[in-house]
Amino acid sequence: MKRAVTLCAVMITAALFVSCGDDSNPVSKIEDIVFPEKDISYNRHIQPLFNIACATSGCHDVKTKASNLDLSDYTGIKQRFYDVVIPRDTVLSRLLWSIEGRPGAAPMPPSRSLTLNQLRGFNRWIMEGATDTIR
Repeated sequence: MKRAVTLCAVMITAALFVSCGDDSNPVSKIEDIVFPEKDISYNRHIQPLFNIACATSGCHDVKTKASNLDLSDYTGIKQRFYDVVIPRDTVLSRLLWSIEGRPGAAPMPPSRSLTLNQLRGFNRWIMEGATDTIR
């Protein structure tokens, strides 16, 4: 009986450690970023994509700020609200013009295109208010 209780305690402890994974680990491949249908999280979806494809040296990082746009954190994009991102407006948000490759906008990221899921995710994030959320 004592052995069964000990084994049960070990299994519960192991399950707790597995379920408490570290969500702060950065994603290393852009194709690993999958957006949910709703409740887009800036920290879990938008920023990791920016970190891989945009906020890199020589582009939209804090030092270079190509087109005077820093995408290394939410503060950088927030400073360009109503210029690059207009919350709840996917027609006039110029960020979408670039990532969707709309006429008259430089396609971004220049070296690759985003998946349909990621494009929809950016649209949904803007429609949900383009907030800095941790969900």
